[in-house]
Amino acid sequence: MTSGDPSRRPVTGKDTEWMIPSDQMIVRRYKPLRHFADTLENGFRAGQAEGYEEREGQASEPAREQEGQRSERTESMILNNGEEMDLASGIEQAREAARENYYASCWRLGTDEDPEIWEMYADGRGVAIETTYRQIEEFIAPDQEDLYMGIVRYLDYEEEFTPTGIPYVLYFYKHRTFDSEQEFRLLTNRGGNPIIRTDGQEMPPESRPDNPSHVNLSANMDTLINRVILSPGADDELRAEVEETLDEHDVSAPVVPSRLDDPAPHHETYDTELGGAANYEASEEYLDDLIDRFVGETDWDVWNTVDVIQLNQREKLHPRTVFVECFRYVDDPPDRSEYGQEHLNYEVRAHRVVDGEYQDTFLNDPAEETDEELVEADNPSE
Repeated sequence: MTSGDPSRRPVTGKDTEWMIPSDQMIVRRYKPLRHFADTLENGFRAGQAEGYEEREGQASEPAREQEGQRSERTESMILNNGEEMDLASGIEQAREAARENYYASCWRLGTDEDPEIWEMYADGRGVAIETTYRQIEEFIAPDQEDLYMGIVRYLDYEEEFTPTGIPYVLYFYKHRTFDSEQEFRLLTNRGGNPIIRTDGQEMPPESRPDNPSHVNLSANMDTLINRVILSPGADDELRAEVEETLDEHDVSAPVVPSRLDDPAPHHETYDTELGGAANYEASEEYLDDLIDRFVGETDWDVWNTVDVIQLNQREKLHPRTVFVECFRYVDDPPDRSEYGQEHLNYEVRAHRVVDGEYQDTFLNDPAEETDEELVEADNPSE
């Protein structure tokens, strides 16, 4: 979990499909209005995984079957207490028990808005707190070492494999029925990971931790929050309450209406979308269609620049594991090196379109090295 850049917190691993977005990616936390003041006062609530959907932190069916096959090779071994070794059951029991130790804070990637998300996570009358990935890494629980972050990848739990080696990695995978959430997640642990029992016996009740149902993740709210988005249909009373609450907590972020009500304020800054987390068929066409749609729907009378950012682990240029981030800017797009993540050996390919015309592609060092290797492989005689 170490990084080549000492200024970056170790919030993810280098060689795993569990990845973080670019530094510039927009991330939002949807909140009911009744919880807004408490969030500004006490930090972002992270709920105990035990209270989430039953597959949280659990392996997929193919992964469990594989564990069972491996476990069968040890079943003839007799432990000191006379019991046969049952490794697979012990692993599953430990994963289930670990749900009481892990806490997740759930966010949404991108600026596109879905009425169902507003209804589910802001009760139809609330706000979305907007920031970027880099600000989250820097300003949320900055002194907490056991804080992991990443894009949630969606899969078919009946057909696809989840990783099984590191317990907390499983919390960055969810069943495909949730893919409309476009989730970014912060994960923390209270109590470590349970011991894996190999004797097939249940864990004693006294070994279960007395953990709370949630914990709060502190944050410097004024430096973290860039904008506060009002829920669709928000009236003047709701806006006034939000602005007053921000003022009471010394947060200077502007308050803007939902783009579902009025897209104009959102055309003054930026627009973002993420793709790749739900590319179930591992299709290049899926990614190409996403990019073509985003660029094709761009109103060049409003927007000046589109950046398409391709992120993947070093030498893992595969459609199922590539993330694509699409950005629109009115003016002054960032230098493409600022999308970041080279410290994790991510390959970053940043394609730029200006006024509807493709300009060029920026490659960071890992991407450039991989492309050179691909060219050499295609032309072995040169």
